[in-house]
Amino acid sequence: MKLKWIILIALFGGLILGPLISNVPGSTYILLDQTAIEFKNNFAIALVLLSLLGLWLLWLLIRYLLKTSNITVGWFGDRNLRKARQQTIDGMIALAEGHWKTAEDLLIKGSKFRDTKLINFLAAARAAQEQDDDKSRDQYLQAAAKAQPDAHIAIGLTQAQLQIQHRQFEQALATLNHLREMSPHHPYVLKLLHQLFTRLSEWEKVLELLPKLRKYRVYNPERIDDIEVIAWAELLGVKAQREGLPAVNDLWLKLPKNVRKRPQTQLAYAEILADQHQYDQLELHIKDSMKQQWQEPLAQLYGMIESQEPSKTLATAETWLKHKPHNTTLLTALGKLSLRAQLWGKAKSYLEKSIAQKPTAEAHYYLGQAYRELGHPIQEQEEYQRGLASLIQPDTINLLPEADSPAEEA
Repeated sequence: MKLKWIILIALFGGLILGPLISNVPGSTYILLDQTAIEFKNNFAIALVLLSLLGLWLLWLLIRYLLKTSNITVGWFGDRNLRKARQQTIDGMIALAEGHWKTAEDLLIKGSKFRDTKLINFLAAARAAQEQDDDKSRDQYLQAAAKAQPDAHIAIGLTQAQLQIQHRQFEQALATLNHLREMSPHHPYVLKLLHQLFTRLSEWEKVLELLPKLRKYRVYNPERIDDIEVIAWAELLGVKAQREGLPAVNDLWLKLPKNVRKRPQTQLAYAEILADQHQYDQLELHIKDSMKQQWQEPLAQLYGMIESQEPSKTLATAETWLKHKPHNTTLLTALGKLSLRAQLWGKAKSYLEKSIAQKPTAEAHYYLGQAYRELGHPIQEQEEYQRGLASLIQPDTINLLPEADSPAEEA
């Protein structure tokens, strides 16, 4: 629109000024190398005006080109951003699909023109680790820190996750301790610390961390209760290995009452007593635990007890039959206890009932023992063979060679 007005003004000015300039009298002389060149004044004035007009038009042209160049630069810039955005999207898809090298390449390319450099570098670090390239992983994490220095928590958490995943536990612990100094109550930092301590079997540290896990609701209440029970049960086993039974007994008495009532800790303590052949203590412990609730693993351990009064031990176990008359584990335990009480017929009866419910090598073995005491050596050997056969899993592969065809035999 402006260009049209400029042309109209120029034409209109030419129409007005043209006649005036043509009537200007006189001449103008230019001396070049002792040679005089004559110009009519009207021509000289017209030449000057045309020169000024040309300079003005040139200035307008330069302004127009500058505006056009800004548009061009903007277009190329938008194109680069669109390309980088697509590379980032494709890189994240490749990461989710497990195409680690493709993901790494696309994410790094996409980081050059995007404001999402942090996400690109963190995702690229994960892709690099999946290729066992720890060096590139650490370089990308450093690049992420440079791209967004205030994102130290996000970068540190990613680093700790990758270190734990790669079994770099010492480095992960250092990373998490540093994060905990910066953000003592961060739920995910606490969660990763719990996972790390669990992997390292640092059960005392898990228990120390437990109040924080509960206070900041890192897990739901039921999960936290389970974590507490697991930690105490595992700690009992550690104490047994390192310090012996007295330390285990002391720790058992220090357990919170609600933890001592949980089946997992009761079983852990019973297994330690059984390993230590503390049968009197084991018997009392299982009796007390079974009063609270039935536990099949405890019934199995009860069948191992070598009591000085085996008939009384057997009588206690027989009371459990009222609620579990067809339990295979209990019937096998009763058969073993009957053998120790030298009640051969009763042992045979319990073990036959157990095998009828579910044949096991253990039940067949002890039934063979009962037959031996009853003076039936043939049945004894048969039970041993049946027990051995129950341990052998049939192979689904046909081991026999295929029969040759008549033509091949010929």
